[in-house]
Amino acid sequence: MDRCELCGRAVETTKHHLIPKNRKDSPVARLCQPCHQQVHASFTHHELKQHFHTVDRLREADRLQSFLAWIRNTEKTDIQVSESDRVRNWRG
Repeated sequence: MDRCELCGRAVETTKHHLIPKNRKDSPVARLCQPCHQQVHASFTHHELKQHFHTVDRLREADRLQSFLAWIRNTEKTDIQVSESDRVRNWRG
């Protein structure tokens, strides 16, 4: 079993490319599926590339604080995540 680098839970993880759209050269973080979904629902690719390109920066992001506080105290591995209006509008 892996450990999510964002929430710290011992669960199955997926690869999150810290620099979107540059998978070949991007460092990779191991995130559980809920954290991975929440990151992409909360930030545009531009924001991830410019400001949140490390696990430490993601962990400190104001937008993730309430989610991380909640996810750390649950055993859920499958959750519904909705994109923020800002991210939805950016995607067009």
